[in-house]
Amino acid sequence: MFNVATDKAVKQMFDFMEQIAPRFETAGFGVEGVFHKRWADGDYGMYIKYRDQPVLYMGIWSELWRDRGFSLCIGVHRGRWSPHVVARFQRRFPDCEPYPPYDDYPFLVKGVDPVMLMGDAVTNVSRWLLQGYLVGVREQPRR
Repeated sequence: MFNVATDKAVKQMFDFMEQIAPRFETAGFGVEGVFHKRWADGDYGMYIKYRDQPVLYMGIWSELWRDRGFSLCIGVHRGRWSPHVVARFQRRFPDCEPYPPYDDYPFLVKGVDPVMLMGDAVTNVSRWLLQGYLVGVREQPRR
């Protein structure tokens, strides 16, 4: 899966993550980074939070990239995050899948369409998530 072009692709994804975070903050969400020094042994991403509660993970998860070809994924943590957040994610992304599949508390993940990462990826992905998923999170009543 990884080859000579991977280094350049990873650098572009790191830059993308740094550039997209302020879009969520400007829209009223908190952003908490999850950055490993050796991303190939883990992940490099962010938790997007609303009212200090995680509502979305977005990042480069090396295992998913290797296993499924998702250079960028989004997800929620089933069994550990608020049930209404998980249910909302499942309704919005019915094709999400548990990962790791045999974990007691897997994430439910969806790969971001590679077409969205072409051109102005920051605008494409932030608009897709803010308008198609995150705006509804703000409309949910407090629990």
